[in-house]
Amino acid sequence: MEDTPEEFKKKLNALKPKKKKLAVPEGFLESAKSYEGKLEAVRIISEREKDRVILLFKKMLEPEPPKPIQKIEDPPKAAPPPKKKSLFGKK
Repeated sequence: MEDTPEEFKKKLNALKPKKKKLAVPEGFLESAKSYEGKLEAVRIISEREKDRVILLFKKMLEPEPPKPIQKIEDPPKAAPPPKKKSLFGKK
């Protein structure tokens, strides 16, 4: 028995993982007033969002990809020197 495209999409959507709400309230770190408060906020965030913190550190530790080599263009040709004018006018 084959499913219609609509039924297939419904089943597919049902199997998709649901988005988790952020476990840490927005502005949590900014609301900390002292250094100790900010440090405690970072500890709480790192405990609740371990996977995200691990990914963040992995990305920070990855070496940068090599930059593409840029072709150095030839410098523009210098303009020819201006012609010297005769002191006595045209010849």
